[in-house]
Amino acid sequence: MSASLHARCPATGQCDQRSGFGQARHPATLSHLQQQPQRLLDARRRLFPSPRRHASSGRREVLLTTALLTIPTTRSDISSSQLPPLSSAAESSRYDFEGDTSVSEDEDDTPPTSCRPQAPPFRVTAPGRIVAVGDIHGDLAKAITLFKLAGVVEEVDRRLIWIGGDTTVVQLGDVLDRGAQEIASLQLLRNLDQQARQEGGAVYMINGNHESLNVAGDFRYATEGGMLESATMGGLRGVEAHMSPNQRAARLRLFSPGGHLAKELAHNATVLIVNDTMFAHGGVLMGHVQYGLERINLEVSAWMRGDRLGDGSRAPPPFLAMGDRKSIMWNRTFSQDFGTFHARYHACNELRQVLQRTGCKRLIVGHTPQQQGMNAECEGLVWRVDVGMSSGVLDAQPQALEISPARPQVGEEASIKVLGAPEDPLACFQQVQCKSHIVKKTSLAVDFMSKLGM
Repeated sequence: MSASLHARCPATGQCDQRSGFGQARHPATLSHLQQQPQRLLDARRRLFPSPRRHASSGRREVLLTTALLTIPTTRSDISSSQLPPLSSAAESSRYDFEGDTSVSEDEDDTPPTSCRPQAPPFRVTAPGRIVAVGDIHGDLAKAITLFKLAGVVEEVDRRLIWIGGDTTVVQLGDVLDRGAQEIASLQLLRNLDQQARQEGGAVYMINGNHESLNVAGDFRYATEGGMLESATMGGLRGVEAHMSPNQRAARLRLFSPGGHLAKELAHNATVLIVNDTMFAHGGVLMGHVQYGLERINLEVSAWMRGDRLGDGSRAPPPFLAMGDRKSIMWNRTFSQDFGTFHARYHACNELRQVLQRTGCKRLIVGHTPQQQGMNAECEGLVWRVDVGMSSGVLDAQPQALEISPARPQVGEEASIKVLGAPEDPLACFQQVQCKSHIVKKTSLAVDFMSKLGM
């Protein structure tokens, strides 16, 4: 996740850059995450008081939960001003404010100039290997399988502990939509980041087009289970949590600009450079570079936080980040089948210019499911890592991309390899489980996504 999480006011000199939804003071067991969202209402009765250390290894555990807030036992209505904040602990630790930090619709929730939140990360250094993972789309079980495949977590007594050391994981966005455990998946990433940073590693998430859709109030791709999870996170239970208007109101409260989950997403980068590798959900074009990639990061975060501009209006959604099919979150210039030599030549030529201008060796993207599994194009200048693993997309086998640093002392050069790839490419293609009522056999993954209206 973002290296800027929960940064306190610079004047205090106190910054906690390792937490996400708030300190996991009341973590729940892994089994609670994997059950229906309604079960989370009773999770606080079975919570541990604090993170523990694994008895055999001494590693610090941060157990998982989707609801770190104290969920009320009753809720008579769902008006947006009465929904509880995501976590009072999170809000109070992000800024050195006194008292209640929840925000009503009419309040100006922009912090004082002397205590503004830190910018999302743009260029960071990874001391060890880098692992890139694609779109999760609300499939918590596949996400956990993926992190086990990457060798960064292990499960002990139904609890996940970080074993990746100084590994840096970059998740390419689209954690939201198409699955029933979106918030649980976000919390998984946050908690793993907490653990990883204690050992010199990190877990970053890139904002994708489905994150921007939800912040914009477009829930057309949210599933019934995802809407119920949002209502549960908002404090509803029973019949109230299953009422569609209530679910929508809860989701709007959480994800609208300035909402508590929108603020969490604001910590993520839209473009992230780790060492000499660039990461973006859809792709980066020369127009984006000329405008300023870090500037785009800042503008996306300002929009998601609901920042006020000089004239008192809210920060608008940045067009270059999410406005059309050429935007960073939506374009498929480097992830689709080029089709012709001419198209490939022009795409690869633009990519070379982008990498040269930014000082990077390669670009890694998600967004477009690759039916043949993770693959590279333009002589290895771009890697496409979305394999459609979510059960709401292709239900494919998880894969991860590992970038290992050079080790001159033992004569090893830097290397890139796909983790979880079958030896036979045809077998990889046959592993893709396309749902017959959604799509028939197609040669291009982009055709499949177009049929879904993405």
